[in-house]
Amino acid sequence: MVDNMVEIGLLIFLVFIAISLIVAARAAIRSQKKDKAAKKRYRPYQPYGQERTIDTPTPSAPRTAVQTTSSPSESRAAYASADEFFRAGMYDRAKEEYLKTGRVFGAAKSIAAKGREFIPDSLEIISRYAPEREEEMIRNLSRYFFDSGETEISAIILYDSNLTDEADAVLATIGKSIDDISPTGVVEVSEIETAVILEEEKSLEELEAIASEAKKEKEEEIVIKEKTEAPRKIQTQPLKVATSDLEDRCSVCLSVIKAGESFIRCPHCEIPSHYSHIVEWIKVKPQCPNCKKKLVSKMFQS
Repeated sequence: MVDNMVEIGLLIFLVFIAISLIVAARAAIRSQKKDKAAKKRYRPYQPYGQERTIDTPTPSAPRTAVQTTSSPSESRAAYASADEFFRAGMYDRAKEEYLKTGRVFGAAKSIAAKGREFIPDSLEIISRYAPEREEEMIRNLSRYFFDSGETEISAIILYDSNLTDEADAVLATIGKSIDDISPTGVVEVSEIETAVILEEEKSLEELEAIASEAKKEKEEEIVIKEKTEAPRKIQTQPLKVATSDLEDRCSVCLSVIKAGESFIRCPHCEIPSHYSHIVEWIKVKPQCPNCKKKLVSKMFQS
């Protein structure tokens, strides 16, 4: 009886030990799984040869799908291509390339280089794309063509911008006025257009006859005016040196012309002026300071 009790107690003890070992083993296995899961969860993914970066969008700078910026080499290439088109005489293409790179002056220069009839289009580009710097850019454009030897285009740019005094000064450097470079023989079509509106029922032949007759009358008026108003020939005034103080003062500085000083008289009113003073004066304003009549450098003989 006693032996049976001892055997039962020993068996229960062995079962308890076995259960304890099983529980401990399961706890150890569970702990290992948790450690592995934690390491896998927080380990960042890094492809071979690359570094992973995390973009965190902010309210002030949201992340966009694609952001592209032009490199400095691309900008230099665009600048160079515009200049190459301009030098090759491809002015329309040069204008497009200049505008792509934001160079309004280059675009206006390209259009004006096509000829005097394109100057309004050139000024329109400046007015549209650079209104805050319009007057400054117009003067720079005129200066560019003046320095390039295109004096008439330089003056027309100023005239079309209502800078008439500066345009007169530019033309005075080549001994011309706006009348010398204005196109002649231009037939105004406004009268013909008005006739078309008022005489819609007339045939094409009748309208052509009206236009021809109007043109003929205008030509006859010009001929009559030229005959009746023959221009007075202006005598070239020679440079003189005063042998004594003159009674008349210089028309520019209003000072007495003293003996030994060089002077010249206006071919219109014959008022004297210091030679150096009047030459500088007509560069800015080609007219006599006294009588306000037209003066150019070719009227004087130094």
